[in-house]
Amino acid sequence: MKKRTANPPSRRHSKRRKITALVRKSLIIIAFLAVPIAWLIANEHTSKAESDLSVIGSGVPVAVQIHDHSCPLCQRLKANAEEAIAKSEVPPEWRIVDINTTKGADFANQYGVGHVTILLFDGHGNRQETIQGVTSVQALTSSFEQLTSSRR
Repeated sequence: MKKRTANPPSRRHSKRRKITALVRKSLIIIAFLAVPIAWLIANEHTSKAESDLSVIGSGVPVAVQIHDHSCPLCQRLKANAEEAIAKSEVPPEWRIVDINTTKGADFANQYGVGHVTILLFDGHGNRQETIQGVTSVQALTSSFEQLTSSRR
């Protein structure tokens, strides 16, 4: 008669391989989830900073876009404005308010404007210019530089 062992070596190695494979798959899933979650957190932080209007009247010029995320014209204006800001020697503070939120709608109503609009404020919080509609990068750069030249 042969003696039986409780766990033959092949079964032990098989279980170990299964556990290792499970751990490896779990780590891969966590890595795949970590990237989008980190992106969402960073995006949320940037969005909150961009929508902080408390900077208006704090001594620095501010450009505020009244924005609708589902509007292609708003998206084009935003892209042009961000390019103009990148080209500006001394750019204004850049803020975006979503017109589909209470805060954004109240802000737009306060100044009597709709979406696809950028409001320019001096360091004292006084509105200096209203830019409506999709505007070229050059025109935006000029407006931003004119706004910030008053603080130099």
